Amino acid sequence: MSPIEFHSTPGVLSKIPHPYPASRHVSDWFKEMPADYEGGATLKRCPPFLAAMTAGYLIPAPDDLHFTMSAEGVLTAEGASIYLSPHSPRQYKGSPFATSSVVKFHNPWIIVTPPEYVCLITAPINRFELPFLPLTGIVETGKYYMEVQLPMACMMRPGQTFDLARGTPLIQVIPVRREEWKSRIAPMDEALRERQFADFTSNPHTYKDEFWEKLQFE
Repeated sequence: MSPIEFHSTPGVLSKIPHPYPASRHVSDWFKEMPADYEGGATLKRCPPFLAAMTAGYLIPAPDDLHFTMSAEGVLTAEGASIYLSPHSPRQYKGSPFATSSVVKFHNPWIIVTPPEYVCLITAPINRFELPFLPLTGIVETGKYYMEVQLPMACMMRPGQTFDLARGTPLIQVIPVRREEWKSRIAPMDEALRERQFADFTSNPHTYKDEFWEKLQFE
């Protein structure tokens, strides 16, 4: 099993929630969803959806924050520890989110992987609890020994408030092994496709029963 480490200063380590495997936190709405409805299965029976949600590690919010978006579109944060700061609009002028407030998460963690790995750093996948959209990046965590500061576009509307609780998943970190890939186009293997189609017709859970392998993150 390949190692991944999250480093921070001794003073911080004892004060804030630590990163943890994403499999330890599944959204309440997903837990409460029934596995089936009258016409078939729900998302709860979709292994690819759950595999993405539980891949890698989650970095939680270090402390409670209360956000207010004023009627004029100005975002403010209140709390004992302010770990978000505004980005200059000039840094994202011309982007699809140019009219949004963009804040930078001052991540207290240095992510350390073996040199042959990078990390995909993104929003918590398939979770929709936050009014913030982290901008996805791939970071050279096998060589770059500094905290990764992650910009987030705020999706709050004027007049809206939001309470971000300490420990709420804020970022998802997925290690990816560095490999060279080469793409090509090829004709479909129609016989193989037909066999698998027949399997799915007889058993709608064939993907989970025959193909899915659980990813391991500890």
